[in-house]
Amino acid sequence: MGQNLTPYVKIILLINLAIFALCNLTSLPIVDLLGYHNINSEYFQVYQPITYMFVHESFAHIFGNMFALFVFGPMLENVLGSKKFLILYMVTGIGGGALYGITNYVEVHNMAVSAEQFITDQTPVNFLAFCQDHASQFLEHSQDLYNFAESTFPADPNNPGLQTEAVEFVRKLTITRMNIPMIGASGAIFGILFTFAFLFPNLKLMLLFPPIPIRAKYLVGLYILYETYELWNQNPADNVAHLAHLGGALFAYFLMKHWKYKSYQ
Repeated sequence: MGQNLTPYVKIILLINLAIFALCNLTSLPIVDLLGYHNINSEYFQVYQPITYMFVHESFAHIFGNMFALFVFGPMLENVLGSKKFLILYMVTGIGGGALYGITNYVEVHNMAVSAEQFITDQTPVNFLAFCQDHASQFLEHSQDLYNFAESTFPADPNNPGLQTEAVEFVRKLTITRMNIPMIGASGAIFGILFTFAFLFPNLKLMLLFPPIPIRAKYLVGLYILYETYELWNQNPADNVAHLAHLGGALFAYFLMKHWKYKSYQ
């Protein structure tokens, strides 16, 4: 696996590496241009649901995704054929991103509604409700914000200075949340991992950490359970788009059924 690069695996690797170099070696706003932004963001462009999957900022991020593509991609491209492999990669990446985009839109919309409720009625109760629903990580890790929301503002709710400070915080956080893009090939890579396990469920893979063999179906199954748990847990400090990962697997499943592929036992 991964020893002889196939045509589309090679092209996808080169595109990702080239964009990674542009992100880190130039001052070009690559993430703002190509990352997948909320549809109401000032940075949103119609092509971003496609281009986001070729953008990585950190070495660890691109290494993990491209290593999985390097290992599992060539075998899948040989089995499926280059055309279907490319369709698999694009559909799972776009499909996973679409699920993220829909939920991100709903979450940011709810945040904006909550922000507007406080701005319209600037009470400590509404401010605390906004923080608990949309800024819980800040309440947990910022003693100043916690004191402001729990004691300072409630003690003097009609103070214009405190009201202005609270409004600025709510507006800034809402705009910041709206402008955070999703980047990375993880949705498409998860589609590849799922497809590999679907086609070769009993093929034993050797893990790096710990160095033990495990069947493909168990490895990917555990990964899906982990992603599902993280999605359900909804840790506010977690910036990983778990739904995009699971969406990639879901769309890969649909493609396998549509193409009528069966597992090689």
